[in-house]
Amino acid sequence: MATVAEQEKQESQLVLLVREGGFGLPTACPACLPWFLYLKLSSVSFQTQYSGVEPDSEDLPAVEYGEAVGFASESGGILEFLKREKIADLDAALTEGERAELESCKAMVESWIVDASLYEIWMRDNDKAVRKVYFAALPLGLSYALDWKQRHSVMQRLGVTTENAKSRGDELLRKAGMAYQALSVRLQDQKLFFGDRPTSLDALVLGHLLFHLNVSLEVSNLREEISKYPNLVTYAQSLTSQLLGGDDGVPMGSAFGNPKAPPPPPPPPPTSTTHQSSSPDTSGKEKPANKSRNDKDKLFKKRAKYFVIAQFVAILIYVVFAGIDFEDDAQDDDGSDDE
Repeated sequence: MATVAEQEKQESQLVLLVREGGFGLPTACPACLPWFLYLKLSSVSFQTQYSGVEPDSEDLPAVEYGEAVGFASESGGILEFLKREKIADLDAALTEGERAELESCKAMVESWIVDASLYEIWMRDNDKAVRKVYFAALPLGLSYALDWKQRHSVMQRLGVTTENAKSRGDELLRKAGMAYQALSVRLQDQKLFFGDRPTSLDALVLGHLLFHLNVSLEVSNLREEISKYPNLVTYAQSLTSQLLGGDDGVPMGSAFGNPKAPPPPPPPPPTSTTHQSSSPDTSGKEKPANKSRNDKDKLFKKRAKYFVIAQFVAILIYVVFAGIDFEDDAQDDDGSDDE
């Protein structure tokens, strides 16, 4: 049985909840990988926990810290959570001008590059790799149903239809190429985007590069685009060795200092009523309280309870609509529809 000291130490640990690893990466999820790298670049000590609950959940990645939990799907996401809890802030030392440039670059990555990545993952013939990243632990039929569901979600986000799939894909690829060129010019021959200081931009770009350079997508136009910029490839390879360990035996994250423990989390409120309420700040506005670990556990248990039902419905939908082709119709040489 754990002692009080051991229990307190366990509760004070920072835990990153992500999807499974693969392809030589600690997590093969393109949304989770940047946050793993962010914590590595911050030299913060943390544990990685893999989640099999709802592999298509928008709540992944997530972080647990003491009684507080931060979800990627929340307003501000994990970045604001880490700042609020005073765990890590890679951008704290940037000047006002540097911060403006960083936000501009991140906006370009999170729109042009992320959209192109989503198109390549879900709209191209990359079923095998997609199932390994997202649905490896699920039965084949269920994985196909969830794959179909996610493709529809991506189509709606990107404005893709069976009629405009090829032209939309070409447009997204062109914008991604422009973004890579801009990032290559910004990086030049530097080790990091802002000199020798890692920032949130490094975590975001590195996560994208490592995914598309390492994950064995059957069709990968983005990998070809990235290879046009040798300094981006060298940047990714160098940081991979330093952060994830390589054949040269370099310890994980050693180049950015020894991992340090995050500051002790604040003690939990004395009563459940106080814990669940919001507290006013100095401006008079209510400040939302953090989700507690118990709240998080209840949320995931509730989601898991209905997971089987939801996926049974997904299978029925898949069975009904399996004959509909939502793939890139560029494969039709005559360009005609099958209607």
